Amino acid sequence: MAKVTTTDIDALWGPATPQFAYQIAERLEALIADLPAGDPVRAHGERRLAELDELGHDTSKGDELHH
Repeated sequence: MAKVTTTDIDALWGPATPQFAYQIAERLEALIADLPAGDPVRAHGERRLAELDELGHDTSKGDELHH
């Protein structure tokens, strides 16, 4: 497999919608799984994963039930 790049990560992340955020996150996690902890591409992927997690939470009705 070719070396993973930030472009690869952004290609997965770019079209994310709240409904598919967690499915995309699973693919992204697999993409960066073999990268070492200090790798800047892995760090970029982890930032994108956090953004996907936030996007996925945006679809939750849980907060609305408490207001």
